[in-house]
Amino acid sequence: MKHVLGLLAALFLAPAALAHGVTHGTIEIIHPNIPQPVAGAKSAAGYMGISNNGTEADRLIGVETAAAASAMLHTTEFAADGVASMKHLPAVEIPAGETIVLEPGGMHIMLMGLTGPLTEGDMVPGALIFEKAGRIEIEFMVDPPGGQDHSQMDHSQMDHGQTGADHAAHADGPMSMPEGDDAAQIEALLKAQFDNPEAPLTVAPIVVQGSVAVAGWSQDGKGGRAFLRRDDHGWFVEVCSGASLVQPATFVAMGLSQAEAETLAAAVNGAEASAGAELIARLNAFEGTVTIGRAGMEGHGHAGHTHGTGN
Repeated sequence: MKHVLGLLAALFLAPAALAHGVTHGTIEIIHPNIPQPVAGAKSAAGYMGISNNGTEADRLIGVETAAAASAMLHTTEFAADGVASMKHLPAVEIPAGETIVLEPGGMHIMLMGLTGPLTEGDMVPGALIFEKAGRIEIEFMVDPPGGQDHSQMDHSQMDHGQTGADHAAHADGPMSMPEGDDAAQIEALLKAQFDNPEAPLTVAPIVVQGSVAVAGWSQDGKGGRAFLRRDDHGWFVEVCSGASLVQPATFVAMGLSQAEAETLAAAVNGAEASAGAELIARLNAFEGTVTIGRAGMEGHGHAGHTHGTGN
C-alpha cells in the first residue's frame, strides 16, 4: 500500500476540473464520478470519497439520480480463492473522523437502467441520503472510461482537509461494441460490478436467448458463470454459479420451460466447447450459488445470499 502522500500527489497532478465535491455540515463528498460506460450500456458504476469531519458516525442509506431507473449501494467481495461476488448493501457506515472511499473492486453505487447516454465531461445531478446529515445534492462527473488506478493507495489515512479526491475508474468494456448489442451490455454490466484493477475480469462466452443469458467469466485464474435476465431496466445478474449453469434442470428452476431450458443448455455447452477444456474446467470450479437479483424487485429481493449447492 502506498503512503497517503501518493494519493495527494495524484490529486495535485490531476486536472483541476476533476477535483470537485460538496460540503454539507460535517460531511464532505469528494469527486463523485461515473466512468463513461460503453455505448448502449444499461448500467454504470458510481464512485466517490465521503469524509465525516464530525464527532458522530453517520450512514449513507440511499442514492437518487434521474440518470438511472435505480441506484443501489453495492460492494464487491473477494473470497480467499480470489473469486469475486457482488452484494447489495443496505447502508454504508461513515465513522466519525474518517473517509470512506467508494471505488472499483470495493463499495460502489450501481446505476441500473440508464435513462440516456453518459458522455465524458457531463455533470449528472443526484442526491445522497444520510441517516443523520439528511439529503445532500451532488453532481456526478462523467469521467473518462479509463482512469487513475488508486487501488494501491492507502485511503484509510486520507487527509480530511483536502477538497479533491483520487478519481480512479475502470473501463466498463471495449468501446468498439455496437450500441444495443446484448453481449456488449452484459460484458459492461459484469465488469462494472466485478472488475478489479489488480485482477481484470474477462467475460466469455456469452449466450443470449431472448430475455435470459448465461455468461462465463474468468478472474485471476478462477472463474464461474452468471445467469442474467433482462427486464424493462436492462440486464441484471440473477445468480452466479458453476457447473449448474449448463444443466437444463437449473434453467427450469429459474422459470424457463423444458424446451427453453434444453435449448439454452445446448447453446451454452456448444459455445464453451469451442473455447476449450481449460476454460470449461475454470468455469466449473465455482462452488455454490450466489444469488444476486435486482434489489427491491419482487421475487429477487435477496441479494447476496449464498446457497451451498456444492458444484
